[in-house]
Order: sequence, then structure tokens, then C-alpha cells
Amino acid sequence: MRMKVVLAAVAVMSLALVLTACGGSGGGDTSNLKQIEQQRAGEYVVTLLSKTGQLKQGPNKFVLEFRKASDNQLTDVGNVQLNSLMPMPGMSPMSGGASATPSGTPGRYQVESDFQMVGTWNFTVKFGNGQQARFALKAQ
Repeated sequence: MRMKVVLAAVAVMSLALVLTACGGSGGGDTSNLKQIEQQRAGEYVVTLLSKTGQLKQGPNKFVLEFRKASDNQLTDVGNVQLNSLMPMPGMSPMSGGASATPSGTPGRYQVESDFQMVGTWNFTVKFGNGQQARFALKAQ
């Protein structure tokens, strides 16, 4: 009897861990995320979201969404390319790494970036047929 209780407890804990790992800011629910920035680009509204609504110096993970402005529905824009640069007076701009991966939900991408310094970064999102959105993102 005791062994069954232990096995049942282990099964429940394992299920809870799997559900927690699969949750977060993946392809599904983003209601727990806060807006970092939003911009209209042609017929699209491009939104950056994170758990805190802010970006920090160093590695960051956040969500990038594309919605049709006409109906506010998520929409697949195909390949997404990112570029982040920090202007450096008297020097070449500093480049920060950034990549976007489809989340499994059309129109939503997982972004990993690295802002090496505190300050304003020029963050460019290229998508669709040559469309782009430019953001001035502050890393704190």
C-alpha cells in the first residue's frame, strides 16, 4: 500500500514538472507577459513582450508577435531576421546577438538576445517581403 502511495506521489510530481516546463512564455498563453514595445509596420502590429516588460544588460528571452492591424489576429510572417546595434560615439556601433525562432503558434516567435551594455539599442525586425520595424530598446 505504501509503495502505491509513493508511486502516485512521484507520478503527480513528475506531471507537475512537465506542465511547468511546457508552460512559461512558449507558443501558448502570453497573458502573463508585459509589453516592452509595440509598433505598426504597414499592415502589421509588431509587439515585443517579456515577463517583466523590460530588458536587461546581458542575455534576454522575450516574445515577438505579429498581428494584422485590421483584425488584431496573430499572423504568420515567415522568416524573421533581427539586428541589434548600439551607437558608440567616435567608434563603430556595438553589435548584439539576437535570433528569432517560431514558437509553434503562427505569428509568435521566441527571441534570444544579448545586450552587452546598459543603454539604448537600435533593434531592427525584418520580416515578410522586405518589411521591417525599428525599435529603440533600453537595456537596464
